[in-house]
Amino acid sequence: MKNLIWTVCLCIGVLSCSKGGDSPEDGKLEVKPDAASLVFPLNNSECVDGTVISTVKSKVTFDWNTAKNTDEYELKLKNLQTNLTKGYIVANSEISITLDRGVAYSWYVVSLNKASGEKVQSSVWKFYNAGAGIVSYAPFPADDIAPLTGTEVAYTATGITLEWSGNDVDNDIEDYDIYFGDTLSPELYQENIAASSIENVIISQDTKYYWKIKTKDKRGNVSYSDVFQFIVN
Repeated sequence: MKNLIWTVCLCIGVLSCSKGGDSPEDGKLEVKPDAASLVFPLNNSECVDGTVISTVKSKVTFDWNTAKNTDEYELKLKNLQTNLTKGYIVANSEISITLDRGVAYSWYVVSLNKASGEKVQSSVWKFYNAGAGIVSYAPFPADDIAPLTGTEVAYTATGITLEWSGNDVDNDIEDYDIYFGDTLSPELYQENIAASSIENVIISQDTKYYWKIKTKDKRGNVSYSDVFQFIVN
């Protein structure tokens, strides 16, 4: 009888250990890849190191540092003139892509670990692909700093501060126009702002707001940011 009890207990123990070893339950390893560190094209620069194919096309090699625990990468490339984004899957840390000349682009890299399915995004960089005969470039579309798009903001009767960052290859940004409101197409709120922030922007509770930035340089070139949004709680 004692032998029978011992055998039953042993079997239960083995089954418990076996079940506990399958972690997580779906059998995937909890391995998170590192974010890739971008190398080239340089951020907020004019890329002149590509291979010229024609008056309107050139080939640019994108490069980034190898990220730990990563099986493959996806480079996401956005044409800032058309707002179209393309993805390129690669196994190593570089890829050559044919681009339109004289056009601004943004790019980032997503690291993927196939065993866990975890993905991590790098920072986002912008550059102009050099064009023939271009002596002046439009500013890069501005980026939101605060509030970041998709975030929630606590209500305050004194209003909030809108903050952004702008860059230009020519370093000749003159000022900004800000569009702000509670519709997808926000109206002009304030124009000709020399600083990169506005204070005391009045908000209401339980409201979703949208805003965008028009950047102007001294040669009359302009660019428009994406439409950012946040919720006041």
